[in-house]
Amino acid sequence: MEIDVLAPIRIAPPIIDHLSSELRQRQFSVMSGRAVQAACDVDPATWDEFASCWNNLPQDKYMGDNGNYRFRRYSAFELDSAEGVLQQLPHAPYVQPSYINKLNGDIARHFEPLEQHFIDNPFLSGLLLSLAQVFDRVEGDSGKWNIRLHPYRIRASSHVPGNPTPEGLHRDGVDYIVTMMVRRHNVAGGETYITDVAGKLMCRYTLTDPMDLMLADDARTMHGVTKVLPYEAKREAFRDVLVIAYTRT
Repeated sequence: MEIDVLAPIRIAPPIIDHLSSELRQRQFSVMSGRAVQAACDVDPATWDEFASCWNNLPQDKYMGDNGNYRFRRYSAFELDSAEGVLQQLPHAPYVQPSYINKLNGDIARHFEPLEQHFIDNPFLSGLLLSLAQVFDRVEGDSGKWNIRLHPYRIRASSHVPGNPTPEGLHRDGVDYIVTMMVRRHNVAGGETYITDVAGKLMCRYTLTDPMDLMLADDARTMHGVTKVLPYEAKREAFRDVLVIAYTRT
């Protein structure tokens, strides 16, 4: 199904230049949500509608650590960045090889697809198109991308911490990996760390504000996130992020 991208909320060209330059030089890039918001000028109502999609994520039933703290959906897309055509691919199970995902690898995981109002949000289409421009510039040419979207909610309690990356330090087996903060509610922790392929630390950064953005070259880096715990034990606590994986086809 082709996605209507006639009026996507794109990131401004100077920011695309900055992200691609950093990615080429450092293999990762971090940008504050305030800078992202200013670069795409998304209105609060559109963002609030987008963020509300995290309130209806089903529980992940495939946790190799038997945890019940992760909630998610999954859909895949193809983007022809040269033509600006974004197409949703037929829904299918999500599979990673065990050498990439030691916790849940070699398992066909059947997740519910993204809801239609999530897909139709102009912020999403603009984000996907803009990120493709970043990666096109790093690659030196435009082309087609396979894009996999993973909205996650990680819940935490005083008895059971939430673990955003239960597989530990890892790669995703794609070309580029993106994490965008959507919302943190009553949680401490959740620091993202990026290393080179030998495990040498390159960056530690906590995504705290809506639209905080982290990009990494997945072929040349690894990443992980520390556990989250509630600030106030008796209140609901969760961390909402969007993880996007790009692979050149």
